[in-house]
Amino acid sequence: MGTWSGESFGNDDALDWFGQLQEAAGALPFIEETLTSGSTESVVAAGAVLAVLSGKDGGDVHPDVVAWCTGKAAPPASLKQAAIDAIQAIIDDPEADGHDTWAELGEDDEDYLAWLSNLRSIQARLR
Repeated sequence: MGTWSGESFGNDDALDWFGQLQEAAGALPFIEETLTSGSTESVVAAGAVLAVLSGKDGGDVHPDVVAWCTGKAAPPASLKQAAIDAIQAIIDDPEADGHDTWAELGEDDEDYLAWLSNLRSIQARLR
């Protein structure tokens, strides 16, 4: 895994997922599928994209993502809620793939806390 920061697009998996999103036949169905069966990194990226599509960029989103989202319709509330729930499932399970890597740092580790803060920020922007 190429994780180097706790930001939504601070790892290779999230950036790869964004490339796939750009090529997808339908963005919202692709995002919905990601929320149900994607990796931790792709679920976080999907939540961040939905937040930007909702007009709530948290500042940590890759500029290419912001550019891609510009002018697109806001997502439905049901999809935003699905993202909130998927991110909560990641937060609640420190053994989940991806979360376990951050959790190994220890619950008081600055990087781990920043990663969790980013997830909670995405959830807040989706509400």
